[in-house]
Amino acid sequence: MNLRRAIRVLSELLEILPASPKSDWVEIENIDPCKPTLVLVSGFGATSRNLEVVRRRFKRENFNVLLLSLDWNEISDSVLGLYRLAEKLSQVVVALRKKPQMKNNSIFIVAHSAGGLVARYYVQALGGSHYVNGLITLGTPHQGTWFAVLGFFTHLLLKARCLFQMLPLSPFIRELNKLKMPDGFSYVSIHSKDDLLCPPSVARLPHRLYQGDLVKMVEVAKISHAGFLLNKKMHQLILKLIQKNQGGMELSDDIFSPVDSQNIS
Repeated sequence: MNLRRAIRVLSELLEILPASPKSDWVEIENIDPCKPTLVLVSGFGATSRNLEVVRRRFKRENFNVLLLSLDWNEISDSVLGLYRLAEKLSQVVVALRKKPQMKNNSIFIVAHSAGGLVARYYVQALGGSHYVNGLITLGTPHQGTWFAVLGFFTHLLLKARCLFQMLPLSPFIRELNKLKMPDGFSYVSIHSKDDLLCPPSVARLPHRLYQGDLVKMVEVAKISHAGFLLNKKMHQLILKLIQKNQGGMELSDDIFSPVDSQNIS
């Protein structure tokens, strides 16, 4: 790794330094059943600022927005790791579906970075496809990432189990990539060739997951790891994907043009 690349990696790491999440980000009791609902699952170290930007934008688009911040605050997370976090996501979605008039309301998951691994496990292993209408993952290390090793040299060492499960050779990654995507479930995985923390080599989906037009893998350009949450064009792309899903998701290549993208599925 040359000096310029090392500086860029350090810059991306600084963009996702953790900050204290707001305690009221999951407000299920305030959900409006007349609006579609977006559950945003953050990854390691997503800052309050980044998540607040996403929340504010989708609320302006008339969505209910729940932010499930994987901030690794609970001791149980360090014991069960990503499995426990997938169970948390399941509990949130089930609580949503139990609300009056929410049985047939649209619920979508958008998951960033390690949050995408959690969301995939929820959908593929915990029956999440029966409760949500679609999943979009952003900059997720589907093949695992050796960058997780850096966390062992920070305060994230307290969540060593999560870090270990993100490594390419971990049993969690191997188990996840052996699971099939449920039939008829809409899933789009987006990664960026300019994301230094989660480059295409670790972000590509296993081919076993592809199912016609319902499962897509998309490569975009000029988006950093934190940029998946902050970039306005990325927000517009996510919004179009959700709207397309609501109309019966059959994706065409022209939907990916706003972010200088290339459909590589």
